[in-house]
Amino acid sequence: MPNAAGSESVRSVPQPAEGFGSLPNQSEAFGKVPNRAERSENHTLTVREVARMFETAGVARTERSIINWCQPNRQGIARLDSYYDPNERKYYITPQSVETAIQEEIQRTKKTSEVPPSESFGSPVTHVKHPPANDSSRADVDSQIRELEREILDLKITNRGKDMFIEQLKSERSDFFEKLLIANRNVGQLETQLKRLEISSQ
Repeated sequence: MPNAAGSESVRSVPQPAEGFGSLPNQSEAFGKVPNRAERSENHTLTVREVARMFETAGVARTERSIINWCQPNRQGIARLDSYYDPNERKYYITPQSVETAIQEEIQRTKKTSEVPPSESFGSPVTHVKHPPANDSSRADVDSQIRELEREILDLKITNRGKDMFIEQLKSERSDFFEKLLIANRNVGQLETQLKRLEISSQ
């Protein structure tokens, strides 16, 4: 039979799981990380004002592009330093980041407008020869042309029918007015004859 004192000492051995809960929880301090998305005194420009600045600098960009630059890319980096105000539902952007982006766009425009070195030295430009269109694409184009020609012909026929109908209405209208004038004249003549008969009968 095992010694009772020995069994008690076994029970008094601290269990490793007892001290586990006393370890500091690293996730508790997560909420204390300073919020870097807070608005600073430099976040002063609206999206519309930034778009006007780009337009003034000669590199006009749409407000949609400005909003896209305020949002982080796949690497989590936003091109413009901005703050989104959830109450006003607007982005506020720093002038420094706007100036940097404008200079980048100006440099990019200059690079695209520069003449390649091969052309500056007078070397001939190699023309790219496009492969001839295959028969199926030509057939599609021909069928589209024929369909458009049919639609144009139908529209011409419809317009001619409308013109004929309008002319018919005009002629009927003129005939109606002529008949109305004749009827008015006849009424006037009959009234005159009636008055003469009344006078002669008196």
